[in-house]
Order: sequence, then structure tokens, then C-alpha cells
Amino acid sequence: MMKIIVEAGGTKCKWGLIDSTIRTIETIGFNPNCGRRDGLRGTANAIGEVAGFDAESVLYFGAGCGNKQNQENVKKTLQEVFIGAKIKVCSDLEGAAMALFDNKTGIAAILGTGAAAGIFDGGKIVVQAPSLGYILGDEGSGAYLGKILIQKILRNELSANLCTDFWNTTNTTAPDLIHGIYSSDAINSKFASFVPFISKNIDNEEIAAIVIEGFDKFHEKHIKPLNNSKLPIGFVGGIAFQFSDLLKQQFENKGFNITILKDAYSKLITMAH
Repeated sequence: MMKIIVEAGGTKCKWGLIDSTIRTIETIGFNPNCGRRDGLRGTANAIGEVAGFDAESVLYFGAGCGNKQNQENVKKTLQEVFIGAKIKVCSDLEGAAMALFDNKTGIAAILGTGAAAGIFDGGKIVVQAPSLGYILGDEGSGAYLGKILIQKILRNELSANLCTDFWNTTNTTAPDLIHGIYSSDAINSKFASFVPFISKNIDNEEIAAIVIEGFDKFHEKHIKPLNNSKLPIGFVGGIAFQFSDLLKQQFENKGFNITILKDAYSKLITMAH
């Protein structure tokens, strides 16, 4: 019987279909805090068309699934598609922690479209700093960095050359940009979509300063409240991986040695197979 492992972020999801072989399907992301259930249902139906709807189990590690209500909502949606399957929904942070530390203790951190951090005791997350989502928090995440970039662009707080490059690269105007953000069904992903521009210009001091400030804010709001500097810290996520040099530098300056994984998916698949 088919087993399905899901790593769901705000921008993309990876679905691992496990039977005698392992197949991976990548779809758009989903976060129950800012996405509609019918979007997840449609994606799950598409997966069911490929994997079959009689999967034995679905293990889902998802952004926004750190509370019971969202876990139940996601579970109910998946159950409507994979009717006979045993379904378990966990936070993306728990998946990251398992991939980083297996059964050992450490501080697991996510820097992707969103951001989160918590203490993992080898079995579960026992303490977590509130991440608050892209409007109120998610410091250092792709959504956060994109939002700060857009603020600075629209307020002309960056050099003229950078602003010109931005408008040429995105082929948009200020009114259209603002409209596109506020009319988006997934504003967090919309903000994160500007990370490639940040990456392209990371050697520019003004752009690097945005990323450094984001990582410092992440430490202040997500790591410092955990109040346990003796534990190893591991990061999972595209932002941590893409800007790993700056991330390591900022945390080494604070006395930490860190490890970084691009995603948790490969390790979770290996553990489940």
C-alpha cells in the first residue's frame, strides 16, 4: 500500500509517494493561516489521481500547523480525499527537528517563506517561540525579507541604481505592485517571490543589510526567547540555505555554531521508507 509523506511550506509542497519505489511531486504551497482549504483539497485530489486514493497513510508536516485547530482542519481536508488512510498532521517545525536531530535534543529553526524555532527533546517540540505569521512576525523569512525590500523600494530608501534595476527586473509599476500585493490570495508567497532579486544583488551592501537585519531579528524574536544557548541549533529552509554564509556569520558572531539543511524532505522520506 502507498504511504504519502508531505513537507508543506508557504510557497511549495513536496509529496513523497512511497511503495516499492519513491516518487516526488512538487506542488504549490499551503498554509492554513492564509490559504483556503479548497486549495489544499484540489492539490490533494491531483496527488490522489497519481498515487491512488487508497493510500495506507498520509504523514503531513506543514507550515501553520503548530496548533490543534489547524492540524484538525488540514487532517479533515486530507481525509476527504484519502478516505481510508491513517492521517497524521504535524507542524513543519517538528519535521525540521526530526530531520536535523533525529532522536537527539536541539533547537530547530525554519527560515523559508515563513520562520519558526523551538526546542526539540528528541521526540517532540517542547518549547516554541511564537512565530506570528507574515503580518505580525516571521522575522528573517522570505516573506519578511521581501516585505522589507518592497517597503524600501516604494519609499525610495535604496540607491537609484537598485530601484531602477528592481523596476526593470519586475517589469511593473508602483501602483501595480501595491495592487498585486493587496489583491493576492497568498501575500506571504507574493512577498517571498522577490527573494530572487535579493539573491541576485546580495553583494550590494544595501541588500545584504536587509538580510543581516532579518537574521538579527530572527535571533532576537525566535532564538533568544528560548533561553538555551547550550543546545545545538539547526536550520531548515530555502532562505537559510540560500544565504547560508550571512546566516552562519551572524550566528557565529553571537557565539553559535549552526547546521543548515535546504529542506527536511529527503531525511523524512529516508526515515519513513
